[in-house]
Amino acid sequence: MPQTPDLTRETEQTRRDLYDLVVRMQFSPIEGAGDDDYPGPPYTPDDADLKVFRLYGRWFAVWTDLDEQCLPENRRIELVRIEADSSSPFGVILHEV
Repeated sequence: MPQTPDLTRETEQTRRDLYDLVVRMQFSPIEGAGDDDYPGPPYTPDDADLKVFRLYGRWFAVWTDLDEQCLPENRRIELVRIEADSSSPFGVILHEV
């Protein structure tokens, strides 16, 4: 069972832990999904300008979807709210904003 992070405090360690979780969830290969294993995007979190931050008591992550080059920049921005969830394999879930 994954450890659910404490999202009630704003610390650099919590921000770093959440950053690493978002990288695992959105930028890393997904194995064991059958024949259609997801290799992850062809760009890095740094290329996508991934940021994790806390605002008004909630944690968020934002990055640019570089796969969608044909869309205007404002439509390529991914913004999610991070919520603790002990039933998730990562200990958190991401809600689209």
